[in-house]
Amino acid sequence: MGRKIIGYLPASADLFHIGHLKAVRKARKRCDYLIIGLLDFPKYKKTIIPYKERKEILEALPEVDEVVRQKSFKMNLFGVDKVFSGDGFEEEELKQIKKYGCKAVKLGYFKGQSTSKIKKLCSSLTLQQGKA
Repeated sequence: MGRKIIGYLPASADLFHIGHLKAVRKARKRCDYLIIGLLDFPKYKKTIIPYKERKEILEALPEVDEVVRQKSFKMNLFGVDKVFSGDGFEEEELKQIKKYGCKAVKLGYFKGQSTSKIKKLCSSLTLQQGKA
């Protein structure tokens, strides 16, 4: 039996929706052990759901083997073989991936829900209620 392929998927997983689930499932099919780097740095991305609750949601998924806190763009990729992204990589992420000798794997954008779409919808509903 060969060495397990370890995958790493950075994600905010805020307002967890079907796009998040598809990304997790697609990533898991491409590795033997999946680590989610759960983003927790508000200066970059503010979330609605607290870190602890987002972590609990992800840990409940059978496809997820481990959830680690990612407090910046600096990822600890020691021992990781593949780093996944749904919509592409930031330049800083690509530098780190190369530094650790990992393979960057773009999963592709999943049509349908997005956290930004949900936030905009909620915001417009709130504005409409305020005018009523």
